[in-house]
Amino acid sequence: MDSSVTVIGLGRFGLALARELTGYGVEVFGIDNDEKLLREHSTDCTDFAVADTSDPQALRQLGVDEARCVVIGIGSDLESSILTASNVVEFGVPNIWAKADSDAHARILTQIGVHHVLRPERDTGRRVAHLLGGRFENFAEVDSDFGMIKMSTPSILSGKTIDVDRLWSNRRVHIVAVKSTGQGWRPFTPDTQLTVSDLIVIGGSPTRLEEFAQRPAQ
Repeated sequence: MDSSVTVIGLGRFGLALARELTGYGVEVFGIDNDEKLLREHSTDCTDFAVADTSDPQALRQLGVDEARCVVIGIGSDLESSILTASNVVEFGVPNIWAKADSDAHARILTQIGVHHVLRPERDTGRRVAHLLGGRFENFAEVDSDFGMIKMSTPSILSGKTIDVDRLWSNRRVHIVAVKSTGQGWRPFTPDTQLTVSDLIVIGGSPTRLEEFAQRPAQ
């Protein structure tokens, strides 16, 4: 994790991020154009400044051009988000993250050179949908076509040797790790004997994981 992060735009997303980062001991430089907001939440950042971030000169005066990691939390103001991101990209900041509120917004941010585009509302919605719609105890999306779930071991997989190649060939999922009662997590190996009291982590596409959770037979 970077030892210092510049967070531009301290709305709900930016403030939540700043709090978490400072909690981990990361120095957070918060920038927003709302002076009242910054005063109210000054303790959530190591340092902060009021500025129009669409102005490249204002960002240079604050040293953003020398930052190693910048997160742009501006979402609803599309013009400000794009202009700010364009400025940061032109500075050559090596690690740029930005929040997008729509597919079009995300596409533009990607096209101008933002390294990581975040869709927090959409991603949270997807995660909750998978948790509500399936038998997952937890779901994490690694990429648009790959995620991991935690679930109890289906009875069909209990007490027998699992053919991992066949499981992947037939269901396009693979078992990553297992946790037995009273033990910690450990890597799953082909000779692992699962029981119905075990928890397992399984990887695959969200669709395949949902299908497996509903019909776990090999």
